[in-house]
Amino acid sequence: MILKYELKKVFSKKMNRIVLIAALLAAVALSVFAIGSVRYVGEDGVGHTGLTASRNLAADRNRWAGELTGDKIAQVVSSGKEIRIQYPDDVPNEIYGKTIQSYNDIENFVIGVLTPDTVWDTSVLYQLEDEQAKNLYSIYEKNLQEMAGKYGKTPEQQRFLTEQYEKTDLPLTYEAKDSWDTIMMYVETYGMILAIVIGFLAAGIFAEEFRSRADAVYFSSRYGRTNAAKNKVMAGLLMTTIVYWAGMGILSLVSLGVMGISGFSTPYQIDQPYSIYAMTYGQYYLLAVLCGYIASLLAASVTMLIAAKMRSANVAVCVPFFLFCVMPFIGRALSAFLTFFKLTPDMLLNVIECAKNPNIFQIGNYVFRQIPCIMLLYFVISIILLPFVYRSYHRYGLKK
Repeated sequence: MILKYELKKVFSKKMNRIVLIAALLAAVALSVFAIGSVRYVGEDGVGHTGLTASRNLAADRNRWAGELTGDKIAQVVSSGKEIRIQYPDDVPNEIYGKTIQSYNDIENFVIGVLTPDTVWDTSVLYQLEDEQAKNLYSIYEKNLQEMAGKYGKTPEQQRFLTEQYEKTDLPLTYEAKDSWDTIMMYVETYGMILAIVIGFLAAGIFAEEFRSRADAVYFSSRYGRTNAAKNKVMAGLLMTTIVYWAGMGILSLVSLGVMGISGFSTPYQIDQPYSIYAMTYGQYYLLAVLCGYIASLLAASVTMLIAAKMRSANVAVCVPFFLFCVMPFIGRALSAFLTFFKLTPDMLLNVIECAKNPNIFQIGNYVFRQIPCIMLLYFVISIILLPFVYRSYHRYGLKK
């Protein structure tokens, strides 16, 4: 009953309802932006965006769906070279829509393989001979070994990177993945919005009695310092879970419902050949969503603790904004502390960049990657803070 009462207070407050409606509208708006950001060029050369663009683009690119063999790569490279020799200045939209659009992802994969850790250079496609294209995976495997040696500063790190690279199954399997690629940007943006919203709602849970000056009555009640305080903590966790997954669920259902789910099993290495995270685009999306949830848990735990200690929500509501919006700018300004800022909370909402770069750390002989580290670190911190939240509220007004 107490838990239900605490949740009712959160969701019945007028200001909170306004914030929740705004968050809901943000989910719908971002879904519309995601859907509208996919562009498909028809065989007539006319570009299209909107409800059907993503599925039409997927259907076009899925002509190449399946195992991405050396022969298939050579066919793509040969076709692209012939067209660009014929049109050296600019490929007409009609030609692009009929041919290049369908295999543009595969071309980008080839360029990525041939330019490891260097400036993106499309000219490597035109310099590639047919036999080299057929043997692209041999070049890829050789470069992977070199990357492990380059980024591994110790034998343990080199061995760790080699093990991670070996987890990539070759040859890759391709399927159009534009819907997942597109939604990732909006998942991170919306995750930041939800973390700030959840921090705002959580701060009020422990500040409401002080704001309404009902604290004397609340703490003099039979269970005011025990069950009631515990249920406030539980209400904060439950509210975080409900708001986050409801908001992210709406964004995902609307966006993917329109754009489709083609490419769920496409390896992430199609886009980032030298990523140390061997995962599919579907797993990549789920990873980003889970990181966003951990960020929201952290926002709720920190704001509840500050509100319980200061008995006011004014300062507490600013903390999520600082952690996830201000911290990235501080990190860029203090480049001398780059390693530290690779492990700050804002990285939970920057998984796109984290997955691209081979950021690894070593303690003794143990080597670990950036994303699992920040996920475990801030999930544990979020849980550890909860007893302190309870203790701060439970001991209010008692003599030390």
